[in-house]
Amino acid sequence: MANSYTKQHALTHFLKGWFDGRGVRILDGQESYRLSSFAHANCLVELGVEARLYENGEEVVVHLL
Repeated sequence: MANSYTKQHALTHFLKGWFDGRGVRILDGQESYRLSSFAHANCLVELGVEARLYENGEEVVVHLL
């Protein structure tokens, strides 16, 4: 990951992101009504239930769109 992210709840999250071939950045505007982040996203970042804090440089699952 190119940025850190803290989840509010211990659930699996799928967040809109941008993958550049080397790393992934979670985009701003993750709310379902914020369509601008959907327009810029080229992947979904899967953050598992195991952790709440994901640090810069941490390995995550990326689903390309």
